[in-house]
Amino acid sequence: MSISTIIADRLPATRHRDFRALWGGTACSSVALWTLLLGNAWIVYKLSGSSFWVGVSTFASMSPYLLAPFGGVIADRVERRLLVRSTRIGAFAVTSTLCLLAATDVIAVWMVVGIALVQGLVRAVEIPADQALLANVVPPDHLASAVSLNSMTQFGSRAVGPILAGPLLATVGVEGAYAVGALFALLAFTSIRRVQSRSRGGVQNLGEVLSNLRAGLSYVRSTGPVLALFFIVVAHCSLTMSFDAMLPGFAETELHSPSGAFTMMTMGVGIGAFVGTAWLAIIGNTQRGRLLLYTGIASGVTPMFMAHSGHVPMAVASTVLMGSSQAMFMALSAVLLQEVVPDEVRGRVMSLYLMSAGGIMAMANLGFGTLADSWGAPMLFMWPGAAFVAIICVSAVAGPHLRRVYRTGVVIPAAT
Repeated sequence: MSISTIIADRLPATRHRDFRALWGGTACSSVALWTLLLGNAWIVYKLSGSSFWVGVSTFASMSPYLLAPFGGVIADRVERRLLVRSTRIGAFAVTSTLCLLAATDVIAVWMVVGIALVQGLVRAVEIPADQALLANVVPPDHLASAVSLNSMTQFGSRAVGPILAGPLLATVGVEGAYAVGALFALLAFTSIRRVQSRSRGGVQNLGEVLSNLRAGLSYVRSTGPVLALFFIVVAHCSLTMSFDAMLPGFAETELHSPSGAFTMMTMGVGIGAFVGTAWLAIIGNTQRGRLLLYTGIASGVTPMFMAHSGHVPMAVASTVLMGSSQAMFMALSAVLLQEVVPDEVRGRVMSLYLMSAGGIMAMANLGFGTLADSWGAPMLFMWPGAAFVAIICVSAVAGPHLRRVYRTGVVIPAAT
């Protein structure tokens, strides 16, 4: 049996040409995004010396995700393939602008924050459209494989970006990292051009924005298990995943290695995420509910390890475990949602999911970045992680919808 046959058997989504093109483009887009965030965090901390301003730049990148439901309405109205193409051109333009500003040595904190905000607005439209299109390039029985593979590339790109761009920060400078990001943004656009599947949602009139949004909200609110899953994702993203603004300061004050430790920790998160989601894609539907529970607990425990990391190897090991558990938890929640959400509201529901994840992370990153300057990062790794462990345990005992999901591994879309 050939290697390609084995891969097709274990990863059935890879059998489909349009999925491979979309998947490759999403991977490149994710590498471009994480390279951009790496460069932004590094240059902002270098210019300002403050975790607060790193938090502001991260907030600027992610806060537009709070507007993602409007992007979801667009994704359910406009032909999704063309919409993704347009947003990827926008992402290329944003990263190229930062590269030019850095190369000409006129870059300033306010410029990074402003352009990061524009980048976030572009992504707030791209991601719902990309996720909605994903369900239309594979048959329903291969959707779980497609979502798992997509999550693997999105989270695993946190390692690829630093591997490619990290060494450039200490040599060429931040313009080298931005150049890598611009290259991958261009490759992302080239890949989406090969997708032939057309996909539209159920929005007929973009002018009726509020009624269109209400349809997506109504689905989430009236479907108890989906609403419960949204709640646990919000808690997860706010308490365990909002650490990006703290890493540059943690590397300098706790590990005494500003550039090297920061790059290695960022790589550690990505490597862990890639390994965890790759394993998830290979095992398929096995024990999904239990894995959601176990990775949720691990997502809270691993930042507690990070809080006690007094040297670089331990900190990097902690970030690998954090990346693995957190990415698997988010991938599993995305698979469970994609399997149950009707296609006519898929863009809006997944945009609400993006708002619940990215938007909440934006606010939490800003808060943690502000507090880290006075409280210190270790405390902000320790206690939020412990709080999330408590929430997961309570949901497994006293939450009927999530308890059923943990037991069965499926979301039953019965209205409540």
